[in-house]
Order: sequence, then structure tokens, then C-alpha cells
Amino acid sequence: MLSFSTNWNAGRHHDGATIIREILNLGFTQIELGHGLSVSQLHGIREAFAKGSGGFSVSSVHNFCPMPLEVLHDNPDCYEFTSHRPRERERALRLTRETMATAREFGARYVVLHLGRIISLRGMTDSLLNDLGKRGANDRDYCRAKLAAVQKREKHAPVFLDRVTRVLEPLVEEASTMGLTLVVENRSDFEAIPTERELLALLEHFDSPHLRYWHDFGHAQMRDNLGLLDHTQWLADISPFAVGAHLQDAKWPDVDHLIPFEGEIPFDRLVPLLPSSLNYTLELSPRAKPEAILAAAARWETLVNS
Repeated sequence: MLSFSTNWNAGRHHDGATIIREILNLGFTQIELGHGLSVSQLHGIREAFAKGSGGFSVSSVHNFCPMPLEVLHDNPDCYEFTSHRPRERERALRLTRETMATAREFGARYVVLHLGRIISLRGMTDSLLNDLGKRGANDRDYCRAKLAAVQKREKHAPVFLDRVTRVLEPLVEEASTMGLTLVVENRSDFEAIPTERELLALLEHFDSPHLRYWHDFGHAQMRDNLGLLDHTQWLADISPFAVGAHLQDAKWPDVDHLIPFEGEIPFDRLVPLLPSSLNYTLELSPRAKPEAILAAAARWETLVNS
């Protein structure tokens, strides 16, 4: 059964109960509490959930939820585990614990995490996308620029990976005692920690059922477009660790959060590479229209059940 992220409509409603009601009216009963929900919106969702008449369950919660009071606009990367400022890393840690408490309160199993970025490399992906659009993925100059970016990132990555590992150590232990699974979402930008190779090493390092992988189809497709991974090969490699996915489509080179089957992602080839028990969550642009969402959901059920 498909879950549905509140990212689609949280920006349109002040009241959390209204957010949930609109999703329920589409026919979805499993919900991901997305990043960007305010304290007051979450309170409304909590009231609807407590009444027991809402008719929904929460499958996953996306860090940070609720959104920090001091952050005025939705930004899941407002505090990062990779920051060079200890106070910011500590703030990210505390907010993640609040998200974990939210997940436990609503009976959710998964907490979706972004692990941070190499701040000094900010803008690297935008530069690559600019070159990609002008030259194409097979152009010699683009390939040189991509190789230079990879080499530069490799040089900077170890200290940031160490910070992430240190933050995750207590969180994974706490997730174990709470009955939660922390899931690392793949990111689209090359500055992000971790890369695919780094993520495999991180998961193998912890070797815990309480730290797993959450696949974002749109993010992976953008990396594929940049020539930084092979989407098919990546799913074959990461499949043993995968427990969930953000379902969205994408168009070349970096347009994502589209309704499935409206873009270029070959779902019919990719889905069989993932475990049949995977939790799929629609994470769509606010511009997605209800009738198109419903048509895509019906087509999706045919695909995964065939």
C-alpha cells in the first residue's frame, strides 16, 4: 500500500487536521509526516490521530519534524550533522531526537534522515549541471570537470564522514531501544554526505537493522543524469539494505518531484531490483493535481502487483 507525504499540501494549510483530511480524501490512509510541519500543524495532526476517527496511520517521519521554531521556512537541511560548528551539530542531534519521539508517538517505524553536506563545496553540483546542460554528459570538457569534482570531493570527505559517524552512534543505539529504524536518504547534490560508496561503507560499519537505506528515485535519477552513478546498478548494490523509497518521477537533467510516469524514470526496470516488502511513499510537488495522482497510484499498484 502506498504512503503519502504531507510535503504535498502542508504549505497550503495552517491546520494539521486539514492536511490529513485532504490526503485521506484522495484515498490514502498511510502517511509520512514530512519535514517542514510546524509545531501547530503537528498539534492538529496529533489531535486527529488521538481521536481515532481520522482513519490513518503514520508509516514514516522525515527529519526534522516538527520544524524548529526559529526556522521560518521549510528547510530539512537547516542544521547539519556535518557542520564545523559543534553547537549546530548538537542542535541537529537534539532535533533528530525530537523527530524520533514524534515517530514513536504516532507509531511510525521509519525516521528519514539527511546526513549533511560538505559545506566548503557548496555550488559544485550547480556548476556541473550548468556544464551538463551546455555540453552533454559525453562531452570531453564536461567529463574533465566531473572528474575534477570527484577528486576534490574525495579529498574533503573523510572529516565530514567522521562527524556523521560520531552523531549516528548514539542515535542508532537509541533507535534500537525505541523500536525505530533510522533510514538514510540518498541525495541529489554531489556535495551531500554520503556518496553511494560511502553509504555502503557506513551501513556495513554499523551493521544494524536500526540503520537502513531509503531510496529517492528522483535524487538517484539526477545523479544518473550527471554521470555520477548508474541507477540500475546502484539499486542492485544497495537492495539488501533498502527498506523504503520516496516515489517520484524526474526529467533530465534536474526536474524532480513529478508524479510517477510523467517523467523519464524506468520504474518497470528498477522496481524489480528492490525488495518486494519495500515501503513506497509518494513525495510530490504541491503542483501535482489530485486526478493525476490517483491515475498514477492505480498504475503503480498494477506495476508492483504484476
